[in-house]
Amino acid sequence: MASSLIDLCTLISTSVAAVDARCKALSATYPDLDNPLNSEKSESLILDSEIANETAVALAAASQLIASMQYPSRTILDASYGFIISTALGVVTESSTAEIIREAGPHGCHINDIAKKNGMDPLKIGELPRCVATSRTDMTSQPEFYAPLATQHIFREVSPNVFAHNRVSALIDTGKSFEAIQAAPEDKYAGAEGRAAGILLNTDETMKAAAYIGDVVLDKVWEASDDELNTPLNRAFGTHVDLFSWYEKPENKKRFKRFGFAMDVSQRFSPPGAILQGFKWSTLPDKALIVDVGGGIGSISLEIAQANPHLRFLIQDKQAVLHEGAGALGDQDTWCIGCRKGCLSENMTFFGPQSVKNADIFFLRFILHNWSDAYSLKILKHLRDAAQNTTKLIVVEHLLPLVCGEDETYKHIPGAVPDSLPPKPLLPNFGIVNMSPYFVDIQMMALLRGCERTFPHYWDLLMKAGWEIEEVHRPLGSLVTQIVAKPI
Repeated sequence: MASSLIDLCTLISTSVAAVDARCKALSATYPDLDNPLNSEKSESLILDSEIANETAVALAAASQLIASMQYPSRTILDASYGFIISTALGVVTESSTAEIIREAGPHGCHINDIAKKNGMDPLKIGELPRCVATSRTDMTSQPEFYAPLATQHIFREVSPNVFAHNRVSALIDTGKSFEAIQAAPEDKYAGAEGRAAGILLNTDETMKAAAYIGDVVLDKVWEASDDELNTPLNRAFGTHVDLFSWYEKPENKKRFKRFGFAMDVSQRFSPPGAILQGFKWSTLPDKALIVDVGGGIGSISLEIAQANPHLRFLIQDKQAVLHEGAGALGDQDTWCIGCRKGCLSENMTFFGPQSVKNADIFFLRFILHNWSDAYSLKILKHLRDAAQNTTKLIVVEHLLPLVCGEDETYKHIPGAVPDSLPPKPLLPNFGIVNMSPYFVDIQMMALLRGCERTFPHYWDLLMKAGWEIEEVHRPLGSLVTQIVAKPI
């Protein structure tokens, strides 16, 4: 065991030294955790390929070192208290505390002054940021009674009851004034700089639904049902409609609008231009038609279109979503085809026949993970029925990594198996560095009846629907893959 601990320490120190050397070579300084206003040059360092690779090794090794050396009872107890962090983040974000703290300046804001603005109990305000800013490590006679909250490095307590932003907490800030938010709370996330909408998607409906996962999956009758509406969300909110119909209910107007912005923000978690890496959009012929099935407000298609003006795009989604898109992206009729001025696309239903018969590309981004295999097959089969022999299917999803390493059976397919493995003794899937797909997997279980899938799972699913995977692209620095398939 001592040897593996030393190996992990060596990986950390070697990787950190490599990052430092690369920063010096670029005449830059790695972003400072305590500074919410690092320079653009500094923050862009994390996108450098060499720094990103070395950082992944250091983070994976550091996490594995903690797991190896920490009391197992504390590890399992801390994991069970994860919802505390989610709750704290949700309240801080919803109450616009992040905006109040930013407006107070770099020296921070006292909880009493925060309370004067947002009307919360000052003691509750103090408990929430402190919960995610500093840990209480008072030790009782037994290790399993360690205080449950580990240091999270979100916010800084600069003096007693005075909180300021750091590089992490600044991401919660919408960049808007507290007064502007109070005047138009429904527009809080429109054009927001931060990730507040995504945080609240996770800490509101997702967390509330996730609390019922155990009730659902342990109920044999409920779980065995083929009803797609037997979900934790349905049980949590006492409804029997799908997530998207639930969002359209009048009482969920705020959540629905926030969800659209959260989906738009989600693309920021990948490096800029990640969708342009991998599949060569530029090689498509002039006026090739890309049908963005379930394309939401159209932000991804717009990104592709701006880099490839020779292509045509048609975005298909539910009418309510398209309406939100028209407001979010404005008049984009110069790049969207088949629609009138001010309209982004055409109304559609996933489970009916596909109306477009001349598509060069059917594009599905984070659609299949919303649905069970049975419903995903319906979507894929309708696309196959409408496809020409030359039509390609591009599925953009997380590929759920196998913790033990990828199945070599599919190594003949370009990109199906990663080119290299992390150095030993790290986990083959890079451990905590690649946790996002697993989080989303459980989120899909909570909100819908969907899931993230491994490559073998996608291979079987697509084959059943009449599609054969040709290649997989893994854009550098992104956990999102592009699966390219052809009609069988």
